[in-house]
Amino acid sequence: MDELSKEYVISFFERSLMLHGDRPEAVRWTAGGQTAHYRSMLDIGDLSGTKILDYGCGTGGMYGWLRDQGIPVDYTGYDINPKLIEAARKKYPEARFGVLDAEETDLGEMFDYILLCGVFNLRVQGVEDTVRKTVARLFRQCRIGLGYNGLSAFEPKQDFELYYCRPDELLAFAIREISPHVVLRHDRMRYDFCLFIYRQANAFETRKNEDAL
Repeated sequence: MDELSKEYVISFFERSLMLHGDRPEAVRWTAGGQTAHYRSMLDIGDLSGTKILDYGCGTGGMYGWLRDQGIPVDYTGYDINPKLIEAARKKYPEARFGVLDAEETDLGEMFDYILLCGVFNLRVQGVEDTVRKTVARLFRQCRIGLGYNGLSAFEPKQDFELYYCRPDELLAFAIREISPHVVLRHDRMRYDFCLFIYRQANAFETRKNEDAL
């Protein structure tokens, strides 16, 4: 994503934060929609006791939700927008937040899970290429898996301001370029999807009397 597009994204959410305050509407979600997105990311695996990165964390909503659900994590939240990070730090002073652009700066550490929840939903020049590069780059810094959530291009009624990703094409890219161990879910929310990319194949669950079959 070029600098002009990044400046547009930053200014868009700064204006939205001023207009709506620190509410889900500031990031183009409803309260119910925000909760549904956070819940959908839990499909990646058991986060309890793990070290996670919430990339594109905004004002830290996911951290607050995980805390309220009683899910203990070693949490870090990064965003390219200084104003959003400032709001996150004020709201959750006990958590770790920082300003970081993964296209330009290495994380410098490893995480068990890296989550990108609704990060690239604005339609700007070069966003499709940015999604792929960012996902591939961040995956190198995770031990277990990466979760990406986005709007589905199969949505029949699209908002011209928003970016709708082809989940099938992103799936193919992930298998071809990142890891063969992937899960695509298109069933949690209407025309919204999650792609989970793992380091290793997920083991089968042990079932009662399985050895007798």
